[in-house]
Amino acid sequence: MGPGDDYTVLEAAQPGDVVEIAPGTYQFRVHLTAEGDGSNPIVIRAADPDNPPVWDLDGMNVGDWPGSYTGGDNDRGCWMVRGGGYEISGIVFRNCHNAGGNAAGLRTIETMDVTLRDVLFEGNDSGVSGNGEGTLVEFCEFVGNGQQSNPPQHSMYIYGGSIHLRHNYIHDSAGGQNLHIRARDSVIEYNWIARAQNYEGDIMTGDDPDHTMVFRGNVVVGNTNPENGGRILVLHNDTGAQGISMNIEVVWNTFFLQSGTNPALVAVSNNTLESASVEISNNIVWGTAQAVSINEPGLGNTTVSGTNNWFPTGADVDALQDTIFGDDPGFRDPAALDFALLETSAALGAADPSVPGAPDREYFESEDNPLMFRWRASASDLGALERATQGPGYGPYDDPREPPPPGGGTSGGETSGGDDTGGGSADTGADPSTSGAPGSTGGGDSSPAGGTGEGSSGSALGGDDDEGGGCSCRSGSGGGWAPLACLALLGVWRRRD
Repeated sequence: MGPGDDYTVLEAAQPGDVVEIAPGTYQFRVHLTAEGDGSNPIVIRAADPDNPPVWDLDGMNVGDWPGSYTGGDNDRGCWMVRGGGYEISGIVFRNCHNAGGNAAGLRTIETMDVTLRDVLFEGNDSGVSGNGEGTLVEFCEFVGNGQQSNPPQHSMYIYGGSIHLRHNYIHDSAGGQNLHIRARDSVIEYNWIARAQNYEGDIMTGDDPDHTMVFRGNVVVGNTNPENGGRILVLHNDTGAQGISMNIEVVWNTFFLQSGTNPALVAVSNNTLESASVEISNNIVWGTAQAVSINEPGLGNTTVSGTNNWFPTGADVDALQDTIFGDDPGFRDPAALDFALLETSAALGAADPSVPGAPDREYFESEDNPLMFRWRASASDLGALERATQGPGYGPYDDPREPPPPGGGTSGGETSGGDDTGGGSADTGADPSTSGAPGSTGGGDSSPAGGTGEGSSGSALGGDDDEGGGCSCRSGSGGGWAPLACLALLGVWRRRD
C-alpha cells in the first residue's frame, strides 16, 4: 500500500497475507481485528525499513483523525489491535496524543501472539499500551514518550497478560517510567534502558493476583535528575486489591545510576501485598548504596535473596550474600557509557554459576549500536556484558542462527512471537526469511530479528552507525535483507507455503 491508500487496506488483511507499506507519511487511525496465529500470521511491514512509513498524527487528537473504529476509546491508540497473530515491523509512530494524555502509538486489547519488531515510538503519550498474551516486542526504540501529568503517563504501559521485551533501546521518557508493567508474566532481557523521567520500571497490579518479572541482561543508565530519585525498580500494589503477590528476579544486569540520590535498586511497597520476593544476583550496581527498600519490613511478607553482586563499598545489601564491594567496578569508559569490563575488574569470573536463568546473549556494546545483540561467550562475569564476548552484532533483519558458544547461558524453548515467561533466553534463532524480511514468502515462526529504519539514517547493510535520533535498521555481519527489497512488490498478497 502507498500514501494514496487508507486504513481499509490494512484492516482487510487476513491470516497468510503480507502487507508492505511504501515510504511516506500516513495520517489515519488503524483498527486490526483479524485472527492469525504463529503458523499463519498476518504480516504488516515496511517495504523499505531504511525509509519507513511514518504514522504522524501531530496537530489533532488521535480520535479526530480518519478511521473506521467509532467506539468511545477510539482516541487511545494510533493503531489499535484487537485480533491476534499480527507481526508488525518497520513502522514509525509519532505524535499520538489525546485530551486525556493517554494515547499510544500502538495499543493492544486482549490480543494473542502479537509481535512488534523494528518499530520506532517517538513523542507519543505512550509508546505501547494495552494487554495481551504472548506479546513480543523486540528491536524497537522508544524515545520521548510519556507525559509529566498526575498521574504520569509512561513510555510503555502494559495492563496485563504476558509480555517479552528484548533487544530494545528504551530511553529518555518525557514523563513517568520507561517501563510500567502490570502483566502477570514479563521477561525483560538484553535491552538498553536509560534516563527515565521518573524511575526506570515497575510491577504494579494488573488483571491477575500473581505477578512475576524476569529482568535479565539489561544495561540500565539512570537519569541524572529524575523526578523520583528514591528508586529504580518498584513493586507496588497501587489498587489495594487483596491477595496480590509480586516476584522479581534481577540477574546479570549492569546498573549505572547517576542521580546521586542513593536510590533503592528495588523498592517494595509491601504493606498492600500478600507476599513479595526479590532475587538480585550476578549484577553490577554502580551509583547507589541501597540494594532494597521495604516500606514495612516488620510485616514479614517479603523475601530478599541473591548472591555475587558488585556494589560500592559500604552499601546496604540487606540479605544478599557474597557481595563484592569496591570503589570502581572496572568499566572501560563509563563517561562514554562504555561498560565493557577491563581486565582488572573484580567482576570478571565472579558470577555464581548456580543461579538459574543465565543469559546467552547481550546487548551489543553500547548506545552507539542500538537495536543489536550478540551471543554471550559465557555467563561467568557479573553484569550484562561479558569481557570474553566477541563476534558480530545481529540487527533486526540478520540471521543469528548459530548455537550459543560453549559455556554460554541456558536457552528457553520459545521462538519469536511466543510467550516466554520463565528463565533462559527466548529463542534458538529462527530463520528471518520466514516472515521478518521484506520480500520473503515463507511462513512459520517469526524471526528473532526486527529493527527500525528512520529516513536515511543507518544502513540495512551495516557498518555505518552514524545515525541521528531515529530507530534505523542496522545489520551486523549476519547479512541484511536490503538486496531482497529491490524484488519486493508493494501491496498485499496471499502467502504461499
